[in-house]
Formats: sequence, C-alpha cells, structure tokens
Amino acid sequence: MKKSPVKASAGAAGHAPGGAANPARQPASHVAQAPEEAQRPAAPSATPAPQPEAKSAEAPGTPTSGSRRKKAPVQVRAQLLQAASDIATDHSVQAVTLDAVAERAGVTKGALQYHFANKQGLLDALFDQALEHFESQIEARMAADREDPHGANARAYLHATIDETNPAASPNVLRVLVAAMMTDPEIRERYSAPMRKWTRPDPLPLEQAARLMICRLAADGLWISDLLGYQDMSDAMRDEVVRQIERMTILDKAS
Repeated sequence: MKKSPVKASAGAAGHAPGGAANPARQPASHVAQAPEEAQRPAAPSATPAPQPEAKSAEAPGTPTSGSRRKKAPVQVRAQLLQAASDIATDHSVQAVTLDAVAERAGVTKGALQYHFANKQGLLDALFDQALEHFESQIEARMAADREDPHGANARAYLHATIDETNPAASPNVLRVLVAAMMTDPEIRERYSAPMRKWTRPDPLPLEQAARLMICRLAADGLWISDLLGYQDMSDAMRDEVVRQIERMTILDKAS
C-alpha cells in the first residue's frame, strides 16, 4: 500500500535536504524552543475558592468579638436596680445619682435613662421592688409556718426584717427607705400606707393583739438599731433576743 506524502515527510520536519535549515519551518523551531513559562498552563483565577467557615472555639450561642449581642432590657434594668441598691446601702440615698448608678452597672447614662428618666423614677422603682419582695417573703414564711397560726404574721414579719441572708427580703433597701422617710415628708407620705399593712393589729382579743404588736415593734427596734449602728451586742445575745420575741408570738403557749 502506498504511503501518504504528508505522513512520509513528518520525520524530516523543519530540515531541508542535505541538513540545511528550512526557512519555511523556522517558526515551528522557534515555538519549540520558547521559554518554559510560555508552555505552562494558565494560572488559576485570582479569586480564591470559598473556604469552609472556621468554627468558633467559643461555646454555642456565645457571641464572638465584633458581633456581641446586646443585653436584654430586663437584664439591664435588674443590673441598674442592683447598682442603685448597692450605692444606697453602702452610702445613702443622696449618693444614688444617675452617673454613679450607670457607672456601677457598667452601662451608659443613655441606657439608664431608657429605663428611668430621672433619679426619682429610679428610687421609686427600687423601693417598689423592695416592698414587693418583702411582702412576698412574708407570705412565703406564713405559708410555711407550722406553729400557732394566730402569730404567723408577726413571726414572718420578725424574720423577714432581720434576715440579711435572703436577698428576696431586701431588708437593707427597706432600711434605706425608712431612713429616707425620717427626713423626707414626701417619701414618708408615699410609702407609709404599704408599710402600715404589715404592722396593723391582728383581729384578735385586745390582749393577744397587743402581744403580737409588741413583737412587731421589737422587730422594728432590732433592725432600726442595726441601721443606726448604736447597738453593740454579741451574736449570742442577738439570737436570744430573736428567740424570745418569737416565743412571744406563740399565743397558745403563752403563760
């Protein structure tokens, strides 16, 4: 079978007969000797391929830097009231200023004024919360009382006023409130009514009602002496005073 002329000349590509260079094939020789870089495949696109998002080392739900979640308004309000309570009990009502409370709570003054327009609004909220907590504490103690039911209210009042370990009772804030009532007629007028209902006489015969009233007045004297700081008694003496006041509230064991 006769070979194709094209295939037969393939072995001598780029050379003339006798070994001379073939000018017509010179470009092909030049291409074959082109720099190595020209023969490399085209570089990949400059746009990097999307990488998997790195997982945060923080716990799920924990906001990372740059995307901090704002605190809930309820949480901020609670922080502000706690800061006001701390300042009032550590210093005085006069020391409760918007700037001082905002700084102690770690928020801006603008954030504070979102919740409380002025100092009076802040103090009203603080005292209202203290009264509400105190009343809840009395009700809880009465519900759990297993002694003589007639004296349950007086016993609850006694322990709620002296229990500094239970933050729900807020006795320290109430002491601040009472101190303010002594010097501020407006505060006294506003808060006398809600406080009076805790100390009203029990619907009992006069002698028994008077006995329970004495217990409440003794409880008031105990924590007001703490407020003023003039009473210096040992823990053992204080415990015995409380025990004797409590014993007076048990009417069915009265002598």
